Amino acid sequence: MPYIKGESRGQITLLPESLEDYVTEENPVRVVDAFVNKLDILGMGFDRATPAREGRSGYDPRDMLKLYIYGYLNKIRSSRKLQTECTRNIELMWLLSKLVPDFRCIADFRKDNAKAIKLVFREFVKLCDKLNLLSKELIAIDGSKFKAVNSKEHNFSAGKLNDRIRFIDEKLEQYIAELDQNDKAEKNPDEYSREELEQLINELNERKDTYISYLQELKETGATQKSLTDPEAKLMLSNGKMDVCFNTQTAVDSKNHIIADFKVTDHCNDVGLLEEVAEGAKDVMGVEHIGIIADKGYRQNEDVLNCLLNGDIPNVPTFDKQEYYTFKFPKKDYEITESLLDSTDKADIKKCISAGVIPNILKDKKVDIELVEVLKEKTVVIDDNTGEVTEKTEALRSETINECFVRDPKTDTVICPMGKILRRKGTIAKKGIRYANKAACKYCENKCTTSRYRTVDLKDGKNIVKTDFYTKNSWRFNETYRKTNRKIQKIKVIKKSEVLLKYYPDVHKMKMRKFIVEHPFGTVKRWNDGSYLLLKGKVKATADLAFSFLGYNLKRAINILGVKGILAAM
Repeated sequence: MPYIKGESRGQITLLPESLEDYVTEENPVRVVDAFVNKLDILGMGFDRATPAREGRSGYDPRDMLKLYIYGYLNKIRSSRKLQTECTRNIELMWLLSKLVPDFRCIADFRKDNAKAIKLVFREFVKLCDKLNLLSKELIAIDGSKFKAVNSKEHNFSAGKLNDRIRFIDEKLEQYIAELDQNDKAEKNPDEYSREELEQLINELNERKDTYISYLQELKETGATQKSLTDPEAKLMLSNGKMDVCFNTQTAVDSKNHIIADFKVTDHCNDVGLLEEVAEGAKDVMGVEHIGIIADKGYRQNEDVLNCLLNGDIPNVPTFDKQEYYTFKFPKKDYEITESLLDSTDKADIKKCISAGVIPNILKDKKVDIELVEVLKEKTVVIDDNTGEVTEKTEALRSETINECFVRDPKTDTVICPMGKILRRKGTIAKKGIRYANKAACKYCENKCTTSRYRTVDLKDGKNIVKTDFYTKNSWRFNETYRKTNRKIQKIKVIKKSEVLLKYYPDVHKMKMRKFIVEHPFGTVKRWNDGSYLLLKGKVKATADLAFSFLGYNLKRAINILGVKGILAAM
């Protein structure tokens, strides 16, 4: 049987087909067209949002925006490739009404409208909210490194600059020695001539002066790195190797893995970014409080506490595999009213906690409050030379059970003043049974010994050993004396009340993090070839990633609702 054959290229049709016939009703390009047409281009701040009265006519920002969104949706990010596609891609011919902008115009649009492009991304997130694609209850936050437009060769730290200056000094010594030898002996065929050596020495001196100027700049600005091509990018650890990158933070909604918000940073790690990223996501989704999931890279007591005081619930792994986070507040006698309990203001929430009461916003959120008596030490020291008297009061220990080591005969264990359990280690001749706990002593805030850990020896019939934190053999006494280099006149112990806020992260939710937040990064980097950036600077890099993340969200929405479903809702 013969093969299926197409029509003749020279065939003339009586009624020419229109572009509309080539774009089906289920084509994603129709969503791009409808979405952009509904945007307030002028309000977003796009250049040439209003046509100029005089001069050569420019392209409508809507058409350029449609071109870029289509490009990022189909793995086409380069301005030159987009220009080529305008001449051969029927979908783009339909979308742009056969316009073919020059690649320079295409590239300039992305650079000149960087801030407005981020607003376009946010508008689509709001559209996803109207389409009921967001839960607005739980987000997963994570960071990923995107390669910047800057090679490692053009990135310098103080250590790298010093190494290069040292290398140049060694080379200069070598060339100067060769120059002296050439003056004394006949030149060999393999050696440099005098003119070549002088040129090499001049080049090395110029390079050395440049490196010295970079070092001076780092000292004056307090910066740790200098990147030549993209000054805002930094050398970071990315996928097990060092590269010049931007650390991009995303907040992904848990319901359909829609990227709610993102932020481009130059932080080499994720510490200190939890609250900031969460606030951006809440602003886009229009909610006051939200649940958060993040990995251990975000665990910082200050950030976790700030999220709680904002009314958010940060499910972040604890330190050293502890069950909960502990935050200390000085006990205050505030009058707690119903309005104060219902308040979501940060200062009011803090007042309730300081008074020992859980505010309503934190109730049923795995938060406990405990009131404890805390010992504080008041140290009086006298300067040996001047006779100046100074006083200092500081916390002695976070939780004090008693002033002694107490043995429990039933369990054969000893409880120390910090409440830790010391277990039996053996019997020492003439001293009795020895108890110790090396792990507890290692992280103890108020060691009662100058040794690495404390041992307690108890003879038969003896169950209590009193502890003195201020003898000359104690760690506390020696540390106080070492810090002040003065004579200790008096140490007085006073009792204070403190409120302990204990927060238990949800372990089950923390296990959900990977399949929520890792999926968008993998899709953008692998499916969209977006692991590297095309623009320099955080603002322009934000525009580049805004298109990438918008393309991801658009594809997610179409896969869930279909083209007709989105168009009907719009």
